[in-house]
Amino acid sequence: MRVVDTELNPLQQAVIDSLGVPVDWEPLPAEVIHAIEAQLTQALAPLEGKFTAEEPLRINKHHIATVHGCEKYHVLNRESQFAWNINTVRGTIAHKGIELLMNWRGPIVPAEIVDAAIISVSENPRQSASGFINTLSEHEYAELRGTVLAAVTSFIECFPPIKPQWRPMVEYSASYSLFNNSVVFSSRMDLVLGGPGKKVLIDLKTGRLTATHRDDLRFYALVETLRSRQAPRQLGSYSLDSARLDEEDVTEGLLQAAVRRTAAGTLLIAELALKERTPELRAGAQCRWCPINEECETGIKYLRQINGEDEDD
Repeated sequence: MRVVDTELNPLQQAVIDSLGVPVDWEPLPAEVIHAIEAQLTQALAPLEGKFTAEEPLRINKHHIATVHGCEKYHVLNRESQFAWNINTVRGTIAHKGIELLMNWRGPIVPAEIVDAAIISVSENPRQSASGFINTLSEHEYAELRGTVLAAVTSFIECFPPIKPQWRPMVEYSASYSLFNNSVVFSSRMDLVLGGPGKKVLIDLKTGRLTATHRDDLRFYALVETLRSRQAPRQLGSYSLDSARLDEEDVTEGLLQAAVRRTAAGTLLIAELALKERTPELRAGAQCRWCPINEECETGIKYLRQINGEDEDD
């Protein structure tokens, strides 16, 4: 475990100040948890009996985010096999590096930790990223190593050293189900600090922070609250690139907002999964990487607009 009793730099102290427990903080009462669960169950009542435990409707943060964007893109994503690229594998290896850092016994040398992380992922047959990493050319491998090294170094320099008494957990998974396990909500959090009822859920990002990241964490908070019957205390998205923490306290209002967004998204996902209607096309940032962006008129028009091109060009 990385424990350093040295003076914190300003960036590290800022994180400590943001995540510290306020003197007047109190956990959310059990009645709130019961009310949140009842609200979600009632909103999703139309789905009872439409799925089974053997073939459940599975919901995660990505599903909710994509269906609230373009439904066609959401359907294409659920039907297609995930394909790795440099950016996605960068995040996976950076997370592995930070996981190793938590339990690193020797001197903290970022390059050594990154090399160990790359080996851990690339030589693990259960890691789907291993095949992609092993096909990289020398210059692609060097590029990947360099970007991961920058992310891990940033974490070491800008995030406060994590103490054992904070009870850190990495890649923490949680799930919650309704209607005899026929609708399953799952989450996997990058970093969790604190004990039951006081947990801080942190997502580590290798890119810029967006509003969607807050929505993702609220979904995590909802799943953790319903699973453990105790709400986490705080949420935070931490950008490894900018060394910025975007934090938010978990309140009853936050959980209610998470229920509304999750329930609305789940109902949409169910309709599309059951093929009860045709998915709607909605232009947005996803058009940039949508697999049909060269044939979708909605996407083509949007991309031309954001690129400053006239429709008549």
